[in-house]
Amino acid sequence: MPVKTWSALALGLCASLQLSHSLAASSIWPPRATAQSAMIADYRTLQCSKGPPAPYTGSLQMQSKYDQRDSSKSTLRSSPDANSAKIGKQVKQFIGGLIYASKRFQRAKTPQQANMALACQDQWLQRWAEAQALLSADASSTGMAARKWAVAAMASTLLMTQAASDGKLQLSAQQRDWFRQLGERIIAEYQPRRAQGFAWFNNHDYWAAWAVAATGMLIGRDDFIQWADGNLRLGLQQAVKARDGSYAYLPLEVARGKLAATYSQYALVPLVLLAESARVNGLPWSAQDQQTLELLGNFAARSILDPDELPELKGQSQITVAPYKLAWLIPFLQRAPDHRLARQLYDSEDGDVDNYSQIGGPLKPLYPKLP
Repeated sequence: MPVKTWSALALGLCASLQLSHSLAASSIWPPRATAQSAMIADYRTLQCSKGPPAPYTGSLQMQSKYDQRDSSKSTLRSSPDANSAKIGKQVKQFIGGLIYASKRFQRAKTPQQANMALACQDQWLQRWAEAQALLSADASSTGMAARKWAVAAMASTLLMTQAASDGKLQLSAQQRDWFRQLGERIIAEYQPRRAQGFAWFNNHDYWAAWAVAATGMLIGRDDFIQWADGNLRLGLQQAVKARDGSYAYLPLEVARGKLAATYSQYALVPLVLLAESARVNGLPWSAQDQQTLELLGNFAARSILDPDELPELKGQSQITVAPYKLAWLIPFLQRAPDHRLARQLYDSEDGDVDNYSQIGGPLKPLYPKLP
């Protein structure tokens, strides 16, 4: 089915959603007064000293970094696709600039530093919004994935900046409309994967959901949050409990062979954030939902702490997991501070599990009560 048709269907779906609860598109990171928020003036009168990379408006026909002949998708291509790498670099430079500006704002010591950081973030964002970047309908599955990862990072970063600015950071009309189009595009591309019988609903769909939910929080779209919650529910339904009931795992992530531990962490990042979205936005979140999430946390922790004791890993050595991919532990432990295995995993890294660019950078400032 053509992308335009799916887009129309997805928009119709959003329009017809009947919310059983009163939603307010609330951010999981609420505005808070900070030293920096008190410094904010009319930052739009300033000119950022560094311009953004050229907006990427071309095709998103990209290739996966993994060799598709490997059924576990755990072997890197021997010759990476040069065009895909070029696109990825351009997009990452842009996202990196937004994250850098957010960090600069949160660390600012003077009004000049605080306002210049906001000016740079705003002007970079405005440039790409005006150019309608990243909206090409000509996208491969890997290109669609790159789009949703970019939107997850951008929206998360801006939510963090909004929180630290006590809500004083506001998007322009063009920026809001750009995010609206990006969110609708992601829904159009990922809605077909929710069809009954689709066999590959996995971490891609969890991340698509977080990209859409974060965008919904950013621009006040309740229907985005509701759509994303549907993916969370499907994700939780995929959890398979161990025979002894002590943990649960996601079969499609475990099927990644030597990357099973990595992808078990990777999948939990958006699932944990989506669980927070459900709570904050008045969507149902039962004790059983929480138990399922905690059982998934047990498996993720054990896949690093004692992988040899997990029969699902079949004795296969696991690639070392980058600590930042354990960022799910931060919101998870604030919600469930007595979760033994999550705490053990957190302590094994001395708490250095932060600063994941795909969710906008450091989370700890947003969770000051983390025990």
